[in-house]
Amino acid sequence: MDFTINTGGQAGQGIDTIGDLISQVFVKTGFYVHVLKDFESRIRGGYNFNQIRVSDSPIYAATDKVDLIIAMTKDAIVEQRSRLTEGGVIIFDEGIEFDELESCHLSAPLERIAKEVGGSTRMTNAAALGAALAVLQFPFKLVEDALTAKFERKGKKVVASNVAVAKTLFDLTTEQFSGTCSQNLSSVKKGPSKDFLFINGNRALALGAMASNVKWISAYPMSPSTQVFQDIVSQAHKLNIGTLQVEDELSAITMALGASVAGARSFVTTSGGGFSLMVEALGLAAITETPIVIYNAQRPGPATGLPTRTEQSDLLFMAHASQGEFPRILLAPKDPVEGFEVATRAFNLADKFQVPVMILGDQYYADSMMNIPRFNVTSVHVDRGQIATAGPDPEYLRYKLTEDGVSPRAFPGDPGKIVVHSGNVHSENGHITENPDLRNAMVEKMMKKVPHILKLLKPPITYGRKIADITLLTWGSTWGSVNEAVNILNAEGVSINQLHFCDVYPLRTKILNTVFKNAKKVVSVEQNATSQFARLVRMETGLSVDHHINKYDGRPMTGQWVITQLKEAGIA
Repeated sequence: MDFTINTGGQAGQGIDTIGDLISQVFVKTGFYVHVLKDFESRIRGGYNFNQIRVSDSPIYAATDKVDLIIAMTKDAIVEQRSRLTEGGVIIFDEGIEFDELESCHLSAPLERIAKEVGGSTRMTNAAALGAALAVLQFPFKLVEDALTAKFERKGKKVVASNVAVAKTLFDLTTEQFSGTCSQNLSSVKKGPSKDFLFINGNRALALGAMASNVKWISAYPMSPSTQVFQDIVSQAHKLNIGTLQVEDELSAITMALGASVAGARSFVTTSGGGFSLMVEALGLAAITETPIVIYNAQRPGPATGLPTRTEQSDLLFMAHASQGEFPRILLAPKDPVEGFEVATRAFNLADKFQVPVMILGDQYYADSMMNIPRFNVTSVHVDRGQIATAGPDPEYLRYKLTEDGVSPRAFPGDPGKIVVHSGNVHSENGHITENPDLRNAMVEKMMKKVPHILKLLKPPITYGRKIADITLLTWGSTWGSVNEAVNILNAEGVSINQLHFCDVYPLRTKILNTVFKNAKKVVSVEQNATSQFARLVRMETGLSVDHHINKYDGRPMTGQWVITQLKEAGIA
């Protein structure tokens, strides 16, 4: 079983709620669910949609085809009709005039029944749920359970009204719908999945940060990163976390640096435009060797660009941001499971090496939802790195020269220690100097960290055949779509695999050299126009890929799209 439902309409019509209800029905029934959220940068109007893919096998990406469309506006029909599979069905409100639809589709009184039975058009989403699952011949009892779980916090009356609206449309559709849907779920009882944590990438990062004992977060809200900030703020009182929504991004990062200097694990969330304003302070974090974790949920630029769309175009910018040379770490999770783990590692790496650690997500990673196993929070290990021995130490040196370049940290106010930081070149005690020998020593001190960082970074993972004629090179959120393409092509007899990076900088190169040696063709697949990761690989290794596949229209790629690009290029 593998099918897709598309719910579309204007912002403000409850499109997310319809999508959430349908998703929860199938998650609670034991199926694997992946939800793609596509929305315009506006509060009301426009055209938004949720695309819900349901399967009895694990899924990690959206697909091109749609089996059922729930349309709340005419645009929702026009925009998606060409993607409808043979035997697919369109459900639309009776108030939408559309003369070109065949009889196999359903004009339903969604708003009217919501108002008559539930007393409010706000329950149109429940009506749409009832109609959709009747077309799919899905047992209503499971629908009732999902509605109860969704609305029980609002009281029994709200639950009862929503259930009544959904049941009315379910019964009406069962009686009047004369078409046949390609998907018949009448025999469905329980799916194989026991993964009931339904979550997106942003929330996974927030949970990982809180599990890592984050104690300060400051941010200026910027799509698509804002949810991370909101989630942590919502738990801040319980977990004793300092939070502040500030006036701009430079304030956000400098406040976080101040909190980190004082000993608090500190976090900043933003998108590419906001990170642009943080660059000067990134250099301050580097020269003062102050740990900080920065999350950039990328979106298409430059400038405001496409605020609610997806892209992987900030990689090289973040790898080389700020003047001067200094170590930094870049991590790019592929999905929510890895996002939680990346967050916990990011804080440990920042503390251990006293460097900025930057997490690269994007709108697709941030907002797409899937059901995953529950996180094992008790297994999270907190490593604060080298902390100076407690007690007075009149000889303490904040920037003491060491074998690995890492100096034990003390914090302002520690009894018997003088702790000095400077944004200028400084000596071991933190005071400003222009001595050329000390300048050399401090640059070398920072760069000594890089080999030790590389030892702790995770190598890339090969998916598919261990050795293949074609290797697809990927990083970050494109993993799911490309992995699906690799699996499909392998099943067709194509010799292909995928080499995927989460830890993208500094770059581990040993496996790259082996893969480039074994593969006949290496193809980079990236959500940007200039193949930035392929450029980084060439910069670090001298190795050049044979072909580039790039997508930069702001919409995520699918497995089918990747396969089409490979076939059109004569590669697969």
